[in-house]
Amino acid sequence: MAKKLRMVNLFNYLLIFNIFAGGFVLFSSPFEFYLGYIFIILFLVVYIVHCKKFKINRIFFAVLAILTVSSLVNVYLGNTTVFSIAKQAFGILITATAYYLLIGINNYEIDKLFRIYLKIALLVAAIGIFQELSFLVKFKQGYDFSYVIPKWGLVIADLGIPRLNSICLEPAHFAISMAPAFFVSLLNIFRKYSPYSGNKLCSLIIIISLILTFSAIAYIAIFISLLLIFNIKKIKFLFLWVVIMPILFYAAYSNVPEIKLRVRDSVNVVTGSQKVANSNVSVYAIATNAFVAYKSFIDNPLFGAGLGSHPISYDKYLCSGGSIGFWNVYFPSVNAKDAGSLFLRLVSETGLFGILVVFYFIFKFRLKSINYKNSEIISNAIFILFILQLIRQGHYFYNGFFFFVWMYYFSYKINNNTVGEIKIQHA
Repeated sequence: MAKKLRMVNLFNYLLIFNIFAGGFVLFSSPFEFYLGYIFIILFLVVYIVHCKKFKINRIFFAVLAILTVSSLVNVYLGNTTVFSIAKQAFGILITATAYYLLIGINNYEIDKLFRIYLKIALLVAAIGIFQELSFLVKFKQGYDFSYVIPKWGLVIADLGIPRLNSICLEPAHFAISMAPAFFVSLLNIFRKYSPYSGNKLCSLIIIISLILTFSAIAYIAIFISLLLIFNIKKIKFLFLWVVIMPILFYAAYSNVPEIKLRVRDSVNVVTGSQKVANSNVSVYAIATNAFVAYKSFIDNPLFGAGLGSHPISYDKYLCSGGSIGFWNVYFPSVNAKDAGSLFLRLVSETGLFGILVVFYFIFKFRLKSINYKNSEIISNAIFILFILQLIRQGHYFYNGFFFFVWMYYFSYKINNNTVGEIKIQHA
């Protein structure tokens, strides 16, 4: 029994560590294979050997089956390929199954698993702070991790210091993965009691690490977190939103060049005073992928062009179609693999069906109020991550995404005392 518990705990840490391990790519052809995939495959093998069987949520499997079949029809229509579908369908199935079983083998103790996530998040944030301090003292091995993490990049902010990304691929990925921990940290600072309250210094490390990403998506996470913690319906917090929030936004706009550039170019593009071709690469990436997603949706409104089809659609509607000259010949194929946004990728690859399923899931299983119950805090923390993922990260199963999906789902079930209806019978 003790050996089994140690094994379970080991896999708890390995699979949750995947959330931050997106830079550890072992090879990139014929597809990107991450270190985390080894942990997931090893866990599934050990699970099957010991339990002799495994189960997955039947509704989830039915949705994936529908998307796979509709995608195979799109192969006939020339919108995607069997290999593209297989990469996405098998990746979704394997990672979703692993995290579903991980929660089950822990007897649905989501509180325990969330605390493990918070511990790892604190460590990753501390490494990020160390990264910034190492840069200040010119200790290269302490801030440039490219010598140990294969797919890792150093980005220097206009302020002259690195945009903090710790061990993650880039600052935006760090911000998204850290968002639930950031929400809990703010809760610890501003509220007198929280089930996850702890050392204030630990909370400050996580908060400061997110700010030092100088990432727009990080500041969106900050805004949503404040919105959830300080309920706008309460009159005593009205001052926060009417006066303080505009001041904070202006401060970020004025003092963070990366934010100012993105906001300025976005406003100019929307108002028509600036061509997309003359905007920064982030605005260009959003605009071009939105254009491709729109064209794909118009041609395939119900089920999209199929799983894995967005890169093909990108070439079809933007490059081969001659539109690339209108956008910018210097920035072709930016975020073409995943559309740079889960929402845009869903629009492009799964159409109305995929969009409705995802939004139904998010709002059906969200616990709206925060009465400092563990399940409610976890639900609201992950809700923020979902919003950020829809805006910025388009990979279906990157960075342990399905860990958060099932934690969100079971938080709702536990809060409503219905988890017993779906428990897996473990050997």
